[in-house]
Amino acid sequence: MKSVSKDDIYNKNIAFYFNYALGSPPLELHISTIKDMLSRGNSITAYLCTGALRSCTANPLKSYSVCLFCRYRAHDALKDVKQVVDVKYVDLSDCDQRVEPAVMESLELGVMSSMASAVKAQTPEQLNTKWKKYHDNMLFSAKALYNYFCDEIGEYKYDYLFMFNGRFGDVKPALEAARFAVIGYGLYEVKKSLHEVVYVNELVHSIDANTRKAITAYICNHDLAKSNAERFFGKKTRNEDTGDPVYTKNQQKGVLPDEIVGSNKIIVAVYPTTDDEYKFIGKEWDGFVPEDQVDEIDKIAQSLDSDTYTIVVKMHPNQATTAEDVRGRYLVLQDKYSHVIVEDPLSKKDTYALMHRADFVVNFASTIGVEACYARKIVIAIGDTTFSRMNIGYKTKSGYEAANLINKGNLRPKPIRGAIIWGNYLSEYADTLPAYQRIENGDYLVDGRKIGHSKILRILQLPAKLRLEMSKPGFKFDLSFIHKTKDVMNNVLKGKWEVK
Repeated sequence: MKSVSKDDIYNKNIAFYFNYALGSPPLELHISTIKDMLSRGNSITAYLCTGALRSCTANPLKSYSVCLFCRYRAHDALKDVKQVVDVKYVDLSDCDQRVEPAVMESLELGVMSSMASAVKAQTPEQLNTKWKKYHDNMLFSAKALYNYFCDEIGEYKYDYLFMFNGRFGDVKPALEAARFAVIGYGLYEVKKSLHEVVYVNELVHSIDANTRKAITAYICNHDLAKSNAERFFGKKTRNEDTGDPVYTKNQQKGVLPDEIVGSNKIIVAVYPTTDDEYKFIGKEWDGFVPEDQVDEIDKIAQSLDSDTYTIVVKMHPNQATTAEDVRGRYLVLQDKYSHVIVEDPLSKKDTYALMHRADFVVNFASTIGVEACYARKIVIAIGDTTFSRMNIGYKTKSGYEAANLINKGNLRPKPIRGAIIWGNYLSEYADTLPAYQRIENGDYLVDGRKIGHSKILRILQLPAKLRLEMSKPGFKFDLSFIHKTKDVMNNVLKGKWEVK
């Protein structure tokens, strides 16, 4: 279906599926988008889960205390609009499990996206026994949920179905049902945890959609965009809040790997990314994703002469929870090749010092590629991402192609305008929802009110959260876990949702 602006939707029959109501800002986005749609004469039906799913992204264990808190939050969010919004409760008890193969493939990708987000697994085989059970339960519910929404759309003749994000295992079925019924769908998200963005008939990760939004923001005021981008990139290098977690805050400023200090070799810095956002989007995405980042890095190492080049693989800090066998595949590269250095996700070496020291920056869908372009470095991108059309680097589809470009030795940095456009987009663009307000990361309001906050119910579900954390592959009762637990408790007391 053709993409449209949310502001052009008037007098339609719209359903909202309250997926991930446990979390913030998803819950605030649900109700803020409902209020925005009500302002243009649309009729609204809200679908709430009261424990119908065997497993969901927010509550894989299906803990009663977590379900109870989630239901409370959803009902509290709807208080202000209960007179004008119909509420229906998802019931999967009689739903069919049969789905067509193409839909089944999409549902499986959605479930693995949830698994990858939680435990950084790339295949079902990398899940331990408990998480394989959560995977199977989520897939069972996904098939039933798909058929449920197909029936609901057919019976109530909705024009649109809105939901948060759309790519995970407990929401992808709703998206696929809307597509099957050939009705519109809306996906809302927060961009870098800062500003609200709403996509209608387009995926959150659509290159077309994000490119259009970014350019629209840029052409409104070129000079302001340049100033916004400069401020954004400055905050990134100073480890200040830009909406995202500050992954580099524990790194030692200016510290490089010992092997490249004073080296005369050509330095190639490689920045992989976590796999959950792009690997499991699905065939309908308008971009190319390499099958395996480690394989592509291996191809680079094969193709670059060890006497001329040193390759530094700076694993993303968020890969710290990646399955042990996946992390091991990265680390073994430095044993296999004498000119490869692999920095562990929790390495104290400075991401930005390495970027500035490098002669070439090879990037897999990480924002560091945009930052490197802005710093006037030669960037080579392997695969696509949302900023692929910003011309921030040389586009390739494999490590061999990337290495061939490096070996040619005649590359120049790309112009920084693309980086300016994207930096401005990340820091300033919003599809404004008037009721929604971000105070700071983890702290959100709807029409000036904190919604769904009950310290008692939140505390009661903490044991289940602890069990979930301890069930993850490679869990260690270490200082990092203690700090995370302390942060969670501090957030509960302050009424915030940020996990550092």
